[in-house]
Amino acid sequence: MPRPPRHGLHRFRRWFQVVFLILFIGLLAFTVWPLGSVYLGAFLIGDPLVALNSAVNGVIKPAMWLALVMMAAPLVLGRAFCGYVCPMGAVVEWTSPARRKHGLTDAGRERWRRVPVFVLLLSAGMLLFASGAYLVFDPLATLTRSATVLLFPFVDRMTRLIGDVLYLVPALRGAVDAVTTALAGRIIYAAPRVYGLAVAVLGMLLAILGLNLVERRFWCRYLCPLGALLGAVGRFGFRNRTVDVDACISCGACDRVCPMDAVRDGFHATDTSRCQLCLECADVCPTDAIAIGMRPAKSAYRPSRRAFVGVAGLGLLAGFFTFTGLSRRTPDRFLVRPPGARVEGELLALCTRCGQCMKVCPTNVLQPSFSKAGMEGFFTPEMDYRVGNCDWACAECGKVCPTGAIQRLELEEKRKTAIGRAYIDTTRCIPWADLGQCLVCQELCPVVDKAIVFTEDDVVTPAGEAIVVKRPHVVPDRCIGCGVCEFHCPVPRESAIRVRGRTS
Repeated sequence: MPRPPRHGLHRFRRWFQVVFLILFIGLLAFTVWPLGSVYLGAFLIGDPLVALNSAVNGVIKPAMWLALVMMAAPLVLGRAFCGYVCPMGAVVEWTSPARRKHGLTDAGRERWRRVPVFVLLLSAGMLLFASGAYLVFDPLATLTRSATVLLFPFVDRMTRLIGDVLYLVPALRGAVDAVTTALAGRIIYAAPRVYGLAVAVLGMLLAILGLNLVERRFWCRYLCPLGALLGAVGRFGFRNRTVDVDACISCGACDRVCPMDAVRDGFHATDTSRCQLCLECADVCPTDAIAIGMRPAKSAYRPSRRAFVGVAGLGLLAGFFTFTGLSRRTPDRFLVRPPGARVEGELLALCTRCGQCMKVCPTNVLQPSFSKAGMEGFFTPEMDYRVGNCDWACAECGKVCPTGAIQRLELEEKRKTAIGRAYIDTTRCIPWADLGQCLVCQELCPVVDKAIVFTEDDVVTPAGEAIVVKRPHVVPDRCIGCGVCEFHCPVPRESAIRVRGRTS
């Protein structure tokens, strides 16, 4: 029979997980316009994988001291971050079966035990060639992306439906109005949020959780790049799970309950690249043989020289082909990055693909890129002027970017920063193609001196009538590419004025 939990912080591990998950979602919920100087991206800034990528690419932030602490923690705490703090780890664990699944044989489990080292080598290869594409699999970035694209739009829709139903009761209308006002912008948006690639984001999340059907916490054990990094440090840990060999009766209870398959070598050794110090093994040990102590007996997979060289070579090739990709040099002409975005190569190297900039955008114009920036640019932010336009009063995306891929700009500087330029398609524009009157683009242009001006042209209609038509022209030196004109253009389906990305 399992013994009741002993005294210690591990008894409250589930509470730690709940608190950190609520904190994570809460900080993300407050990532809305307008923002002050707040660290809503604290989890991502303190992520050692993200911080290491940023540092290698020349970006150092004071808050990254937290990442240094987390990087050193496995020496004395194992992968406690994965078991106590990581919100993605909590979601994976809570959706894992209570008992060990037998989808993998013992031999298969041993083969998969090699994978984290290879994940780390592949990531390192891409890092050396200044590609941050591997960060799309970072657990904190993955959960941020999933919450932005899936959770908050869903909560917004459900809240609206509940509010609409409750509003049918006259006595509840005052309370509904008060709650709606309090949640406006945080949970309830001015217009329902829509995002491209939502199906891809959902598919990736379901795949991560679905792997639990093969093995408990399959993602955390074998595929998580952050877990692989922390596990690599944990190999050198000098404080971890220890076993009193004389007291141990080799009953195997510890092995059966270990959520990370860290119990090794006849139950006496520990894979310190995996152990998260949950101490579930100690709670079920009938002889009190398990504790936390210094100089633990270790047992972890070490790759052969051939395997190491082979996978390192694959990592270098992956980095090389992304670094020399054509999309880095000649991205799509309609690819427009947000204000403050670094030049394309630097943005691809630094961006975590977390979607936090999209969460804070008040107009929903920031969308995940699919193909305009090539495969390497998957889920990096781009402006989609079919959905919205860059708000003249907003400069929030640079405030929440955890890596500086989008640099922080003061509002006045942002209003002068050209992210693109508008071009008029005279074959579709109403005054040009149809000889009609339309002033929308010029009237709504937010630039003080107006980036769109009109000329009065004498023309003859097909019926032979002489008329004067006001025709719009873009003033290149004034246009900043905010997309107000494109978003509000009354021409159906495809706007008659399109913004193209900057050339440098």
